[in-house]
Amino acid sequence: MRKKSVLASTGFFRLWAAESISLTGAQITTFALPLVAAINLDATPWEMSLLVAAAGMSSLTLGLSVGVWSDKYERTSLMHIANLARLAVLLTVPVLYWADALSIWVLALVTYLISALTLLFDSAITPYVPRLVGRDKVGPANSWLEASEAVGDVGGPGLAGVLVQTFGAPVAVLIDACTYVVSSLALLRLPKAHPRDNEAHEGPEERHLAAIMSGLRLLRRDPYQWPIAVTSVFFNFFCSMFVAIYMLYALRVVGLSPALLGTMTMLGGVAGLTAAVVCQRLTARFGVGPTVIIGYALPGITGIPVGFVHHFDRPLALVLIGISQFSWVFGIVVMHICVNTMRQIMVPEHLQGRIISSARFMGWGVEPLGALAGGALATSALGLSGTIVVSTVGLLLAAVWPLFSPVRRLRTVEDPQDRKDLPSVGADA
Repeated sequence: MRKKSVLASTGFFRLWAAESISLTGAQITTFALPLVAAINLDATPWEMSLLVAAAGMSSLTLGLSVGVWSDKYERTSLMHIANLARLAVLLTVPVLYWADALSIWVLALVTYLISALTLLFDSAITPYVPRLVGRDKVGPANSWLEASEAVGDVGGPGLAGVLVQTFGAPVAVLIDACTYVVSSLALLRLPKAHPRDNEAHEGPEERHLAAIMSGLRLLRRDPYQWPIAVTSVFFNFFCSMFVAIYMLYALRVVGLSPALLGTMTMLGGVAGLTAAVVCQRLTARFGVGPTVIIGYALPGITGIPVGFVHHFDRPLALVLIGISQFSWVFGIVVMHICVNTMRQIMVPEHLQGRIISSARFMGWGVEPLGALAGGALATSALGLSGTIVVSTVGLLLAAVWPLFSPVRRLRTVEDPQDRKDLPSVGADA
């Protein structure tokens, strides 16, 4: 309760409410837009894959730019812009549908824009948290934010399903658009976060591209952030490979019903909440770096048996899938809390936007490639089960990279002024 009251005194829970509502809206969008394509536009499998690719392309095309904007402009204003722009973009879906002018290409453009604007919101909120609560309270704050994401991952699609079933997909999108208005209302009383004198502007002559390249160079020189970024590239590639074909594997090979598959998915929400609660204890016991590595390794360790469950009796198969589902989300949430805390505390505030966006550009940019690779392997002689095994082995191997880096020895996070390695990191600043 004491930690909660300390966070409350900073106004954090207004930010938490805004983020929670925004995350729920984003999850509803992620679930509802494909339903519009499938139900109302009678989309083909190729057209459905186009929507997935459109979402992934936002990271490739704008992932670095949003970090520069986050470092240069007032961050609550950027969050408002992202929310209101998402409202405007989503409103076009029901309007065009009722005007009989909605097409799969328009829906792909909407998907791309929503994904890009969500990137902008996320890039603004991440460096804003330490400014709002103070660096000493970043860890507990991140636990609250990750708990919200876990709830949104389960509640968002479930709520979207109810809305679609009750009102139809276009109306569900309309209702979803309103969540971004509520999110912005929660942000109204938060203090502004203008760039400080040493932030963002090395001078008006600095070009946008130069700032982007600066973020990549800074990331490459940081002995802690770079290994995490490289690990994320491999991890996200194989994670996307798994996710792309897991549903087909579970339904067609293992023989799960949609209802049972949904129940298994709900375990992920429970795991996310559990991870948010115990993460601080894990880092206190094992250290921040080892906890990050454990988080990366869990999905691969518990996921490999999933590729063989169709050979087992149904009860054992369900137990193994349930363990994998729980461990998968638990590991990812623990890893996210630790990595976000490392970035928010160990990276100077005026560099956080571009370094975080550079890392996300690397990690998220490979996701469309991983999904395409999963589809290609699943249609080859390897099949669905073989692709599950390949992807989970790849996930486990991705966790090996930080074992050979300073991350393995990192016990606690340090402020930038305490890091002896930082002068080389900040040379571009």
